[in-house]
Amino acid sequence: MQAQKAGSGTTKAFDDARALPQLLSTSSTALPLPAIEASFKGKGPWKKGLPRILDTLEALGRARLEGGGWRG
Repeated sequence: MQAQKAGSGTTKAFDDARALPQLLSTSSTALPLPAIEASFKGKGPWKKGLPRILDTLEALGRARLEGGGWRG
């Protein structure tokens, strides 16, 4: 098994996932899922996991769903 190189797709996905709470907390309005997806340039299957990541952030008290959009 090879270690992931810095700058690889996996590293980018983790960076984007870490940036998600900051995106939500700095937005002046609740963001729907398509707007959150559009905020990240990363490609690949990690975006399919955004709902799960958002649910996890909600369980941790770092995000909440309001009227069809997410806030931090």
